[in-house]
Amino acid sequence: MSYIKKSLLSSAMLCGLVLGTAQANAAGFYIQEQSVKGLGTAFAGSTTSLDDASTLYFNPAGMTELESMSINAGVNLLIPEANLTNTGSTLPFGGGAAGGGDGGNPYSPTPVPNLFFVSPIGQNIWAGIGVTAPFGLGSDYGNTWFGRFDSTKTELKTINIQPSMAYKANDWLSIGGGIDIQYSDAELQSIANPNPAIGEGVSTLKGDDWTVGYNLGITIKPIEPTTIGLHYRSAISHDLEGKISFAANGANKAGDFEEGGSANLDLPDILSLGIAHDVTPKTTLMGQVTKFGWNNFQNIQPVRDSGTAVAAIEQDYSNTWAFSIGAEHDYNDQWTFRAGYQYDQTPTTDQFRTSRTPDGDRNWFSGGATYKLNDKIDLDFAATYIHVDSGNINVVRNAATPAIARANVNANTEGQVGIVALGLNYKF
Repeated sequence: MSYIKKSLLSSAMLCGLVLGTAQANAAGFYIQEQSVKGLGTAFAGSTTSLDDASTLYFNPAGMTELESMSINAGVNLLIPEANLTNTGSTLPFGGGAAGGGDGGNPYSPTPVPNLFFVSPIGQNIWAGIGVTAPFGLGSDYGNTWFGRFDSTKTELKTINIQPSMAYKANDWLSIGGGIDIQYSDAELQSIANPNPAIGEGVSTLKGDDWTVGYNLGITIKPIEPTTIGLHYRSAISHDLEGKISFAANGANKAGDFEEGGSANLDLPDILSLGIAHDVTPKTTLMGQVTKFGWNNFQNIQPVRDSGTAVAAIEQDYSNTWAFSIGAEHDYNDQWTFRAGYQYDQTPTTDQFRTSRTPDGDRNWFSGGATYKLNDKIDLDFAATYIHVDSGNINVVRNAATPAIARANVNANTEGQVGIVALGLNYKF
């Protein structure tokens, strides 16, 4: 019994706690979609050109451009699709080829909401607060697909509460910053097999955590038609505390158990630099480069509540870059149109990519518009298509891995994502 529990604990952590992307809508499992107006330019102007309260998330220094108290609310409907093709996956205990289906499309359409409030509070001082969901993933392949020993179900949700302030030093310089109060909740499942007598069962890890980070931003206007924006968001490390359990599918319940466990979730720091230039009084061109510090997500070190560490699983994420360009045009007093393109690198590597991380480099194609309903209310619209490059999954468990986790997963992946978004701006 003790061997079964120890091995299942290893399996739940090693096979289950792989917090990679499940077609979240930036490479890695970062969700960029925190501004409908920003989505319309593929976030080319997110540090320089957001003239609504959503600037608080991408660069709080931009709050100094808002003339009055305002609210921005948005919802982005993410419609991801992925296909995995078996290329030689195997069962544990030397059980031969892994049977089962291909898991279908493991993703469902998911809304991502965000809400921001900003107000001037004194001479050259602004304050605001935002509620966002900047990291997340969700997939469900079912319990009978060929890669079930790697993953079956993954849910990761974050809620980020960001109180912020900004100061306008003069006509060409503004600074801002905020605190990120972040909650993370995860539920991760895979199939395990403690021994042939017990057979397959569901291994589950649940955990959650609150922690704090920070972000800082600056805007500079070196000449009147040009704005430069710089923003830094700190890395955040969660210590997920929860439970690990196993429930056999068959009648033999000798291996069933539930006990406490924990593991770290290390989120990247993010540095963005953007520039926007008004080529005419009605047309603005913009560009942005963003670096994601994913290299802090090198491995996951699980620990049992007894204090015993379980063998770490390597992730070997790499730092990545995203490059975007866009334009915005004021067509008339009611309509503004915008468009953009982004190239977004994946942090996953061929050696360590898993079925929880069927990721590839991404190409974004975005468009959007704002309609001015009256002096107080604007409506934002945006749509994006993301092409995800195809890739390979080669999860190979070596002899040092517990037998129940020694199932290899080999597959080809391909995917795409559609996004439609609607936002509301209200000025008091």
